[in-house]
Amino acid sequence: QVKNGDVVVVDGRDGHVLINPDAETQSAYRKLQREFFDLKDALAENRDQPAMSADGQAVQLLANINSVADARAAQAMGASGIGLFRTEYLFLTHPSVPDEEEQLAAYREIIAASPQHQVTIRTLDLGGDKTTPYLGHAREANPFLGWRSIRLSFEHPEFFATQLRAILRAAAPEPEYLPRVQMMFPMITTLEELRRVRAMVDKEIRHLQDQGKPFGPVKLGLMVEVPAAAIAIDMLLDEVDFVSIGTNDLVQYLMAADRDNPRVNHLCQPLSPAVLRVLSNVIREANARQKPVTVCGEMAGSPLEAMTLIGLGLRSVSMAPASIGPIKAMILSLNAEKVTDCVESLLKEGAKDVRANLLKFAENEGVEIDH
Repeated sequence: QVKNGDVVVVDGRDGHVLINPDAETQSAYRKLQREFFDLKDALAENRDQPAMSADGQAVQLLANINSVADARAAQAMGASGIGLFRTEYLFLTHPSVPDEEEQLAAYREIIAASPQHQVTIRTLDLGGDKTTPYLGHAREANPFLGWRSIRLSFEHPEFFATQLRAILRAAAPEPEYLPRVQMMFPMITTLEELRRVRAMVDKEIRHLQDQGKPFGPVKLGLMVEVPAAAIAIDMLLDEVDFVSIGTNDLVQYLMAADRDNPRVNHLCQPLSPAVLRVLSNVIREANARQKPVTVCGEMAGSPLEAMTLIGLGLRSVSMAPASIGPIKAMILSLNAEKVTDCVESLLKEGAKDVRANLLKFAENEGVEIDH
């Protein structure tokens, strides 16, 4: 029970909340707080420095955002663009259904505020734990495996078409700048779904042409978060311009463990050999086909896990704006060729404890992963 006047320590790093700690504990946490702000200031000094590994490998650092404030934070932290704009938050915070003009205005505001006006816009990812009254609240036994994301959009084609038109129009050239807009689709499972969504985009392009409304070129991408898509990635790549891997859902689906269920979330280990092998396959196939590939899940914002992704051949990561500084510090201290050798050997050997081996590698090589 917390009362007005209580002293509360919230330690977001270790996941602890302390109520009315003693004087010694308060003093220790105030020292940690000062060190945290000093570290933030130090990391901010690297804001304009390219994210280049010690052996000359460039890594693109993008940001995941929900709002204009997030876009401005990404700009302040030195992101090179927005790798994931979650459009569902526009709908979840709107009193009714935002129409095409309202969506267009919101997307333009985001693009204007974003680094280099580069934004990858994800179409609606509603369902599961994010619902709106105007799309129904159908109760499902397994909502994360049910009627959500692109499946819900297919069920409401006019609703979806409105969003597609708004995104296409937001990509039209502006007097002050040229937007660089990409559109990606969540929860794609089959090749047929991907072809269906491309046909819907083509239809809305013709619709805008008939109406004489300006729109811009938009690259189309696939979110890989369903194991079926990851396994069949070689078939899907022909239909898209780029790939973004949503590791949060992909990991829980691969491990058959709900990450929000405390009884089984210990199984949701991004660094398990099975997960790393699937990620390796997707990254390798995309690189071989010269299709840009990014990870936009929580793995990208963890220095140890981002280091591992670089070892798998990934050269683009998207994360919360606050994570950009620590990830850049890690990259600057990293020899990409050495970490590639390390990760490949761990996968071949089926190391019992991948995390422990990676921590040992980072310590021996002086890689900064403690931020």
